[in-house]
Amino acid sequence: MAISLTGIALLLPNLAPFLEPGQPAVGLGLAGLGVAVCLGLVVAGALLYRSGFSTPNAVRIAGWNFLGLVVLGVVLLTHGAYRDALGAVTTADALAAGNVLAISAAAHVIIGVHDAQRVRAQQLAREREKFAVLSRVLRHNLRNDATVLMGQSDRLASQLDDPSLTEVAETVRRHSEEVGDLATKTRVMVDALDRRSASNVRVNVGDAVDTAVTGVDPDAASLSVDVADDLWIWADEQIESALAELVENAVEHGGERVRITATDADGTVEIRVADDGPGVPEDERAVVTGREEITQLTHGSGLGLWIARSVAEAANGTLAFETDEEWTVVSLAHERAAPPAAIAGDAATATA
Repeated sequence: MAISLTGIALLLPNLAPFLEPGQPAVGLGLAGLGVAVCLGLVVAGALLYRSGFSTPNAVRIAGWNFLGLVVLGVVLLTHGAYRDALGAVTTADALAAGNVLAISAAAHVIIGVHDAQRVRAQQLAREREKFAVLSRVLRHNLRNDATVLMGQSDRLASQLDDPSLTEVAETVRRHSEEVGDLATKTRVMVDALDRRSASNVRVNVGDAVDTAVTGVDPDAASLSVDVADDLWIWADEQIESALAELVENAVEHGGERVRITATDADGTVEIRVADDGPGVPEDERAVVTGREEITQLTHGSGLGLWIARSVAEAANGTLAFETDEEWTVVSLAHERAAPPAAIAGDAATATA
């Protein structure tokens, strides 16, 4: 808000020529420039207040703004004292001071924003490095521990005569496999985050869906697919993993029917995975979509939806939830891509 207050305070000297008749066109032009810069400061202050800058970085930007005012303000006062003009400030003097201070404040705000962005980039780089190290260690330990637990549970199951204890050993193995899968899914998420700055790839939607449904047990649910063969999108290369997670989620937590469709509208392809089950709980939707923060009470039941969201966002896509009559729908939306055959045909036509 300090930047907006600066713009408001500097409006008066820049408005002075408009308040006094008979001013030359040059003076009015300079006054108009000063007014525009001051209004820009007011708007910039409001935008920065609503931006994602942390409090220390916001203070940093305000500090640069204050520095610009103080340094040039002292210089202008010194010149005024040198010319013995502080007692009788003319409209031209007020305009000159207002122009210079407004432009200086604006320039220092720009410097402050770049400085804050530099600091934030350094902070993000450090956090990213910590996250990468933690992720590698966590995945390594989870995988190793899961392998040990599965081996020991198999050993127990083979040597126990009590059926109830054998069942316990099998339960331990099943949960150990889930822990191992958790490590694999975590890696998919981290890889998606690492590829956010990489170029998207052209993906055939039909092929991606076919790969995603390969491991579906036909006895678990009735699965139907309605996707055009020549439909292509720009997406992350892990889109198949994202779709597989959505299909798995629909089969495991849905109902008896699962259907996958894809529609093309206005350059956007929407891939919809629908099931007739009870649907994704509202609190889990809120956490995955970012409407609520993760807490001990609201954290979701697994990583499947998080993987789908991470992979989609890595390619500038979106993940959304909706309820369509008795169907619960989770959809991925991506930019449509031209089929490779069409591009090759256009190139051949241009050459001919």
